[in-house]
Amino acid sequence: MEDHDLIREILSGDQQAITKLHERYVDRIFHYIYTQTNSYHDTEEMLQDVFLKVARKLDHFEGKASFKTWIFKIARNVVIDYYRKQNKERQSIAMEKDFLEDVVGENESAETTVLRNFHIDEVLQLIDRLPSHYRTVLHLRFIEEFTIQETSDIMGKSTLSVKSMQRRARSALSEQMNLEVSSHEPS
Repeated sequence: MEDHDLIREILSGDQQAITKLHERYVDRIFHYIYTQTNSYHDTEEMLQDVFLKVARKLDHFEGKASFKTWIFKIARNVVIDYYRKQNKERQSIAMEKDFLEDVVGENESAETTVLRNFHIDEVLQLIDRLPSHYRTVLHLRFIEEFTIQETSDIMGKSTLSVKSMQRRARSALSEQMNLEVSSHEPS
């Protein structure tokens, strides 16, 4: 059953449809929020906020974007609100191994070679040093596999801005990796 069918059923009062829609997105939204906060407790609280906002605003969902894009935009706004309230920097990010090749790019052999010399933990630490908007665009594009258009909708940026930000994020990660490799080479 498609998301729009579930939404229609939810708006008609079907409680099972609510459960199905929740189950469809809860793990993905949890993972997204957790990569933004690195705090299990905070993630659980924000996850509840996301689904509460979805429940309150579902009748306003117009379907201009996909439901997936809409719910991730709500999740992103909840994370932004969290950091505004907490007035703190994001502490870390957890990326999956498959993400690394996508971020660096298959055709960029120098970067791929550098990547092979890193352990996953080292790469995650390097990603953690990137500005938050770079971490966000990399997560949405390569972990969640949103299109450029969907990412721009979630981030509230133009598609050109997202493309440029993604390019700069990949370049910044590559620079971090090269600096790390050079600092560990024997003299």
